[in-house]
Amino acid sequence: MCATATRSTRLLTPLLLALCGSASAIDEYRLDDGVKESGIGLQPANDYSLAWLNRFVIQSGHETIHAVNVAFGGSLAGTNIPNGTPLTVYVWYDANQDGAPDHDPVIASGTGVVANSGSNALTSYALTQPATFQPGDIIFAGVIITYSGNPQVASIDTDGIDGINPYPPADHSFIASNWATSSVPLSPIDPAHLAWAQNPVNTVRNALYGGNADGNWMIRLNASTPGAPLPVVTPTAIDMGDIDMGTSSLATINLANVGTATWQVLLYVPMPDPTSGPFELLPGTCGLPPFQVSPGTSCDIEATFAPVRHGSHVVSVEIAGNTPPGTVMFTLKGIGSIFASGFE
Repeated sequence: MCATATRSTRLLTPLLLALCGSASAIDEYRLDDGVKESGIGLQPANDYSLAWLNRFVIQSGHETIHAVNVAFGGSLAGTNIPNGTPLTVYVWYDANQDGAPDHDPVIASGTGVVANSGSNALTSYALTQPATFQPGDIIFAGVIITYSGNPQVASIDTDGIDGINPYPPADHSFIASNWATSSVPLSPIDPAHLAWAQNPVNTVRNALYGGNADGNWMIRLNASTPGAPLPVVTPTAIDMGDIDMGTSSLATINLANVGTATWQVLLYVPMPDPTSGPFELLPGTCGLPPFQVSPGTSCDIEATFAPVRHGSHVVSVEIAGNTPPGTVMFTLKGIGSIFASGFE
């Protein structure tokens, strides 16, 4: 019997999450046992944007993700998503490590078309650029697809008895959807804001089974033993000068990667937090986080210092990403003065 999700699906509720490792084979992350029990679609027939994704925990020795592998549809006798339908696969980083994929940054993606629909065969979609993480990081991987009608789209495994022992605990799989209305055309799901979907991202347990059952999508990841990024920040101590209040100074900071794997820059962590203080980081040529610095390349960010009170100001900034915590740092300092430039 085919399970379906409807537009009356309940919204996301707080969860007590069991976060565990889920690498069950060499160079592969998986939650399914290799045999689907059903295909999931949306009712009634309409124009839809559907996102379905799994949560994984990065394991030591398998930190670099190269591809997302996906199975589609239900049984061969059913009405399945047509082969050749365009899709995009995504890998997200759980920025606050809470296990919920609500507003998390996309780290990598790849494009392709549906293949082997209605079978248990998984099709591999290579990421445009591999994504490297740290052991213990929580990530998500899945698919966003736009289609019409009411076919079975996403393959789900609900018994987990054939190939994995022990079977992963509940609430590892999620779903979100948008649809067209008589007055508003379909708007594709924003991968950076799954919680803003018309049916906001929710666990499979709640969205499909009303909290009474669970299942995992047939979505897997190809991984490998990575090289390592080696960040070089120049300079690491930046003196922004003795600056009159009401004026500002600007400095450029170069971020280089002399290692053998991509440096994933996920966010800046100031200590103390200068959100309302005199320092501000600008994207420069790097762009806003998250961004990547490939091996052998570099880019620049900029810092401004605009004091609003006199005296010394100092902030240390960690560049957080796929490097050990606390290892990539720089310091900004400056002095706010009255008439720092002197009298005329």
